[in-house]
Amino acid sequence: MPNTMSASLFLSLRDDTAVANGDEGQLSVRADGVGVTLKRLTPGVGEALRRLGNGGAYEEHLAEQVLQADGDAALSRFYYYLDQLGRRGLLLRSAMAERGPLATLVATSTSFRYPARGTAPDQFYVLSRFAYLRAEGGHVLLESPLAHAQVRLHDGRAAALVHALARPGPISEVAERVPGLCTDEVALVLDLLLNADMIGEADETGTAATDRPAALESWEFHDLLFHARSREGRHANPVGGTFRFAGRLAPPPPLKELHAGETVALDRPDLERLRRDDLPFAHVQETRRSIRDYAERPITLGQLGEFLYRVARVRECAEMEMATPHGPIRLGMASRPYPGGGALYELELYVAVKACQGLAAGLYHYEPVHHGLERLSGQTAEVERLLKDAAGASGIPGDRLQVLVIVAARFQRVMWKYAAMAYGLVLKNAGVLYQTMYLAATAMKLAPCGLGGGDADLFARAAGTDYYAETSVGEFLLGSLP
Repeated sequence: MPNTMSASLFLSLRDDTAVANGDEGQLSVRADGVGVTLKRLTPGVGEALRRLGNGGAYEEHLAEQVLQADGDAALSRFYYYLDQLGRRGLLLRSAMAERGPLATLVATSTSFRYPARGTAPDQFYVLSRFAYLRAEGGHVLLESPLAHAQVRLHDGRAAALVHALARPGPISEVAERVPGLCTDEVALVLDLLLNADMIGEADETGTAATDRPAALESWEFHDLLFHARSREGRHANPVGGTFRFAGRLAPPPPLKELHAGETVALDRPDLERLRRDDLPFAHVQETRRSIRDYAERPITLGQLGEFLYRVARVRECAEMEMATPHGPIRLGMASRPYPGGGALYELELYVAVKACQGLAAGLYHYEPVHHGLERLSGQTAEVERLLKDAAGASGIPGDRLQVLVIVAARFQRVMWKYAAMAYGLVLKNAGVLYQTMYLAATAMKLAPCGLGGGDADLFARAAGTDYYAETSVGEFLLGSLP
């Protein structure tokens, strides 16, 4: 890297980028499956672009080289090529200090366009409420779900600068908050952050311009981040069925391992009778609703068993051979009555019983192959709290509750195969299961009520599961119809 400071950003290509000369002055730039061929290069533009792959150079030096070699007309084409490299994540823009780079902007989406906005000395700037820091691969990254780029922080002073921007201030005042950086260096880093949508001009309330659109007011930080990172468009992370743990971890089994405790056998309903005598589907769908009142006599063990059989039993077990980047792998499958993404069926049902004819109060796990309830505990303090929380969420008096069905997920079952979208897929599957439970309960003339939230830590303690391996993602109340 050059030792002399410059007032412009330092431009270079990713370390893993290969640059090759082609016919008729073309230049091929490739890295990790991403690339572009730059055509019709004039001598000055071609040489400036080659310098990017040969250690890099300051932007003003490259622009001066193009002007001297090719004239004013070539400068716009040079910046067009920079845009093509930048939107593919091949071009790095760095703010430099005497000791080396402070921060580097890298595009994470082909939608990224470097806007080349400049900071103003008398303007107040502040960090976006959606910006966050995290570590990956030895880098500290500044990211935001608003942005199509990330900023790598190479120097602790750059991280301190991000902290200083939590309060609005002009460049000179922000520089005073960060020992070891001069005003010019702070201005360069702020230029990067501004063009990456990590900071914005602050208004009289201290709100960044990036955060002002009315549509953003309703978004909480974690919701927008989850939305942006679980779908394509604003990040460069792998998405979909990557089988990222194939060759490292054994495929998670299709069925949860059972405890050696007491199991309550459940009667299997006659499916032929149900097909013949059930209410018509259109009637069930149109009359489905949440019911928060119950009959005096609680639901029976037979009704609970039929409900679980209709909703979540294993219909068939099989093995399928999957092609992965590490070769073919056999993956166990266990089909259920509801559709599941990738046919992985990571969801498990637990039943917290307050009142059910023929079944003692306590917490049970539904065993879907042999159709039984595996007793995990009696009415412990944790189980009581789960029921109390459900009563509070539904507005039903706690002494009136009958059965709480808890939907838990074995996360690794999905995450072993899918990247980025894995947790979003779990929640989609939970929604599909909710609908299946509503329809089954309505057809059975029971009282269903899906809940909007629950305490996943409390459930993990009650069921004895590892919070990061399996815990609750949904809750559903069930009782006898009044």
